[in-house]
Amino acid sequence: MCEQIVEQYPEANLQDVYKTCYQDFFGAEHLMQDTAAARNYLRYELKELKSEGGMPLREPTGFRHRFERINLAQVINGEMSEDELLRLFIDAAGKDNAFHDHWAEEWAQIERIALEVQPAWQDEELQGLLREAANNRQAVRHSENFRNTYKPHYRIIRL
Repeated sequence: MCEQIVEQYPEANLQDVYKTCYQDFFGAEHLMQDTAAARNYLRYELKELKSEGGMPLREPTGFRHRFERINLAQVINGEMSEDELLRLFIDAAGKDNAFHDHWAEEWAQIERIALEVQPAWQDEELQGLLREAANNRQAVRHSENFRNTYKPHYRIIRL
């Protein structure tokens, strides 16, 4: 999985590995607190979207591939309706998506493997922040480099 990230997203860093693995572990739960707000933000994002960015139209999350990222370009291109994407996104935010309550331990193993694959990702400050986020079961954003380079606009759906 880390090799694929390095190959597909050369501007990614350890934070982006955390993000995709967190999504794979928890799904979209951290995003779904209000379905009306989710619909309004999706409409806003679709209206503001200027380009497809540098991400595939569909790609699995993490290494277990329990969820999939759906690029909003699929809605803009007419391959999927806004309502269909929203329904799939809400379904991915169902209860009990996590495998167990040990995300911090899971992240520690992923971090070790990721740094073996890409030693350049070592950054003590970032690693400390990600470990703290893992201990608190918190999501993170994509890294600034990732956002600027690939312009990610997607929703998480359950496979």
